[in-house]
Amino acid sequence: DIYHGQWLNNQKHGYGKLINKFNKYFYEGEFFQNKKHGHGKLTIQLNDRSMQRYYIGQWRNDRMNGYGTLYVNQSAYYEGEFRDSKKSGWGKMYYENGDMYEGEWYNNKRHGLGLFVTVNGDRYEGHWFEDNKHGHGQYYFGKQKRLFEGLWFNNMCKSAEQVS
Repeated sequence: DIYHGQWLNNQKHGYGKLINKFNKYFYEGEFFQNKKHGHGKLTIQLNDRSMQRYYIGQWRNDRMNGYGTLYVNQSAYYEGEFRDSKKSGWGKMYYENGDMYEGEWYNNKRHGLGLFVTVNGDRYEGHWFEDNKHGHGQYYFGKQKRLFEGLWFNNMCKSAEQVS
């Protein structure tokens, strides 16, 4: 590792820049007792030299914690809350294909209340459990302009009725 920045008691402490050539990452931001802590930006160079993944936001004990934005690639990113470097809490994910989810997350999965909108105009608003539509929800078919309300179980609609 190569570090340029502030030190306290022989530890990275305060603002600094850390380069790790082996794991191909670069961090610029705040440190506390040798750990990424506070606000910072982590850039990871992927195998394809033209591809980078990066995170800008809050850190605690070397983990993404608090509010931040994770850029997965040029067209996919997540903006919201993190706990222990995982999407947890409220957040919005923009997927590479143009779909979007906004709602609750737990342990990197859509979990709780959320809204999922597809690029073709379909939308589901309701409950999620471990990344699946699960519980009460409404599904709007954009092309047919029809709204259904019902119960979902593991991404499958079990009972529904047309609302409009």
